Amino acid sequence: MIKKGKLVRWNDSKGYGFIRLEVEADNEVTQDIFMHMSALEPMNRRPLVGDTIYFQIEAQADGKQRAFAARIEGGESGIDGDKRRKATRPAKQQKPIQGVLYRIAIMLVVLAIASFVYNKTLAPNTVNTVLPAISNAVAANDSQISQAFKQQLSGIQVQSRGVVSRILADDNKGSRHQRFIISLNNGQTLLIAHNIDLAPKINGLKEGDTVSFYGQYEYNDRGGVVHWTHHDPNGRHVGGWLKHQGKTYQ
Repeated sequence: MIKKGKLVRWNDSKGYGFIRLEVEADNEVTQDIFMHMSALEPMNRRPLVGDTIYFQIEAQADGKQRAFAARIEGGESGIDGDKRRKATRPAKQQKPIQGVLYRIAIMLVVLAIASFVYNKTLAPNTVNTVLPAISNAVAANDSQISQAFKQQLSGIQVQSRGVVSRILADDNKGSRHQRFIISLNNGQTLLIAHNIDLAPKINGLKEGDTVSFYGQYEYNDRGGVVHWTHHDPNGRHVGGWLKHQGKTYQ
């Protein structure tokens, strides 16, 4: 059943907030429902306190409720916005767009090759030829994340690796998240928010450790956040992962 409520709290840096649901129209009984950024349909703007939200409710394994399949009233989805812009764009701009799509396709192929190579055990006589390819692939991945930060983009699947520069306390509000900051090769920092209600926690993680990741990038002014580094038990989102000292956490 689709519900309607107001967004009464929103933490943009962490990508979650709470919707106030009016339970009964004739009285003042209300209920606050947890909503993560990933529950929203792709939008051309970030959520704001006061937005009217249409959503559905699901119960988590721990009995808590959270919103999913949510959308902002009056908001234009990223898909609809793209269709409108294409309908009004002059024909002469189509060729540059095709060029961008071509470059994106090439980057996806490079990422797939790099992921395959990275997850295989390297034979001693191939290390000298494969390691430069891995290094180039990591640089390409970091460049994608850097561009997403510069353009203030969110909702992008990213994959790379970095060195742990700071370990933060676990976030135990709503779904529990293990949090730490990594530095990429290009100097950009990312907050990793790893859901430990849905995936194992990395125990023994230390500053200076190298962590590889695959998840969803969300913009903030400190470099960005990567979450969805785990499987989706409902099968509605691409599964992500973390890798640390040869072990995969998903």
